[in-house]
Amino acid sequence: MYPEGLQRDGSHRGTDIRPQAIIFDFDGVILDSARLKTQAFADCYAGEAEEKLAEVVAYQDRHGGIGRRDKFAHYERELFGRPGDPPALDALCRRFAELIDTAMMEAPFIPGAEQVLAVLHGRLPLHLVSGMPEIALRALLVRRGLDGFFTSVAGTPRFKLPEFRRILADENLAAGEVLAVGDARTEFDAAVELGIPFLAIVAEGAPDYFPADVPRHRDLSGFLDFVAR
Repeated sequence: MYPEGLQRDGSHRGTDIRPQAIIFDFDGVILDSARLKTQAFADCYAGEAEEKLAEVVAYQDRHGGIGRRDKFAHYERELFGRPGDPPALDALCRRFAELIDTAMMEAPFIPGAEQVLAVLHGRLPLHLVSGMPEIALRALLVRRGLDGFFTSVAGTPRFKLPEFRRILADENLAAGEVLAVGDARTEFDAAVELGIPFLAIVAEGAPDYFPADVPRHRDLSGFLDFVAR
């Protein structure tokens, strides 16, 4: 059932695989934007105690695939002991969007990403599943000329596990015929739950929360060889 190279738990035996569809995360996988978003979360809490800011950054690093509103709810209630009521979360989300709006237009591509999209587009379905709000994600894709590359696009408030399941159904593929590519445990956990092979993107110097046997690339520069197209 599983293509040569990757096993059900994400471990790597061979040198390449041949997926029939690919599910990409966005931040840190297509755009080099993961770190700027981490900084934006910290900037939203400028003036708070340094140890609290460190916890904000650590949580963002580990839970990159979760939507920003859910993260702010966690920070407010679990970290700062505040109610995290809708008006407060709305204000934090607006502030976050203000901080990253221009930066996302200027963020560079992950090395190899443009080539991967250009080469694989039209050869096999490419799906995008992100923790970014879907309305903002779709608008950004249009502004950056990326909207035509993806068979489907999903962001929050949708969750990754049901979206991965939907893609399997829509493509009529077994789990082992699809590859998920991401930089956070959120998409890794969804892939493992469904038996979808997974490739972790772990940038140089970035925290690595993946099991030791999960295959890793620093970026997408060798991705086309990896998927053996």
